[in-house]
Order: sequence, then C-alpha cells, then structure tokens
Amino acid sequence: MRIVVDESSPQAAERPHFRGLHHVVTASFGSSNIFIFDVLRRKLSASVSGVVARDYQFWKEKLIPITLGILGAAIGLVPMHCACLESDGDGLLIAGASGAGKSTLSVALSQGGFNYVSDDWTYLSQRNEKLVAHGTSAPVKLLPDAINHFRTLQDFSLQTSMNGELAYEVNIAETFGARTELGCEPRWLVFLERASRPGGNFTPMSSAAARTYLYSSVERLPVQLSEAAAKREQIIEKVSQLPSWRFSYGGTPKFGTEQLREFIALRRREVYA
Repeated sequence: MRIVVDESSPQAAERPHFRGLHHVVTASFGSSNIFIFDVLRRKLSASVSGVVARDYQFWKEKLIPITLGILGAAIGLVPMHCACLESDGDGLLIAGASGAGKSTLSVALSQGGFNYVSDDWTYLSQRNEKLVAHGTSAPVKLLPDAINHFRTLQDFSLQTSMNGELAYEVNIAETFGARTELGCEPRWLVFLERASRPGGNFTPMSSAAARTYLYSSVERLPVQLSEAAAKREQIIEKVSQLPSWRFSYGGTPKFGTEQLREFIALRRREVYA
C-alpha cells in the first residue's frame, strides 16, 4: 500500500462508490478519499484526508476487508460468500443466498459452543495442500429482525451498511461474548435455506452442485489474471469436495443451532466408528 495523506482536508469517510476496468478498481469514500487497486500488480495507492488516516475503525472494519475482497485472488485468497464457525479445530462453512440468515445463525452458533470466524465473507487459501478459512475483524452485520432473537441489540441503533441495507453492525465478541478464531481448516460445507414450516432437514449435495454455487459467488477475473484464476480454481475445487449438505430449517436461530450441533456430532461419530 502507498497512502498519501492530505491534512488540509477534514472530510470523513462517506458511502463508497466502486468502478472497475480490467485489472484496475477504484473506490471513493468522498472526493478526498480515493483508492486505486491494481490487482495485476497487487498494489493499492490512495489519497485520504487526515480524518480518515486516523480513523482506526475505517481501516480495520472497512478498508482491510475491501482490500482482501478485491486483491484476494492475486495473493492466493478466494473470497467466498459464506459464514465460518469452528469447533474443536474443525471448520463449518455456511453458504446461502443473501437474507437466508447466515449472520443470525452465526451469532446463535457462537452462543451455542462454536467459535466465530466470519459471518458473511470468508477467505479461503491453501497451506501445505490443506484448506484454510480466514476471517477478518469486520463487524457482524445483522438485519433488523435479528432484534427478535437477540435482545442485546436494543442497546444499538440501525446503520446503513455499505450495500445500502439497514442493519446492526456490532463487534460479536464485545456484544455477545463470542469466542473468535482468525482461521480454521474447513471440514464441512452447509447450504442454508429457510423453510416456512417448523423443523429441520439435511439433504446431501453433490460436489458438482457445490461447485456451481461457489463459482456463482465469486467475482469474474479479467484475462490479465489467468495465473490467479488457475489458483482460484484449485481452491474452489478443493472446497467443492468437502462433505456438503443442504440444510433447510424453519424456526428460531437457537433451533437451527441445535440441529447443526446434533448433525455435526453425528458426522464425527461416523468418522470414528
């Protein structure tokens, strides 16, 4: 990163706007805060106000996750639209469409004995031929109806998130007392669906179906990044080979947590049987 600070500008970070052409992406957080990402050369150049330069939360909770999302493929990280929880060294990836309840279920799982890694975007890499799932320090984002399940949210106000949604954005460790992990090795992949009727159901998914979803959740790469695309394909293929299920449930996040805990305990017993 190369950052130039304009101390004469008092502008705070505003809602971001993104533009991209081939391997170059620009992000503006107001006219005084401009970031240029060169994915091919793995570089970030920026000009920011003095206010933003000293805004610790901006860098920790917004800019670093954005940078990983944009430059990830060029540095061996694959951003995937899924949550990640860890238990006894084993990682659980929870994928699903926006609004399926990944974040709400992630908080409930963190209160039910799992360690929290991420709730919305997880970054996958390979280390010694093994998959590694990484989280960031971004806050957990919960939609307004989450207050029906977590009364602690009464102490917070709804905010407009970067994609324009109204949501609670809170530190999961401070707000819910969750234990966090920076990374883990994924063992299982679950695709979350909400059902209108109470109950839970797990249906095995093929690696082909998992692969199709995973490719649908990653950004297209320009032709200039053919090497990065090849590495990304290797990681996606490895993730798609994880034991995968479609988990459809109706009920509270606590009920979903109980269902997942029992299901994973059963999978572990099968391994040792």
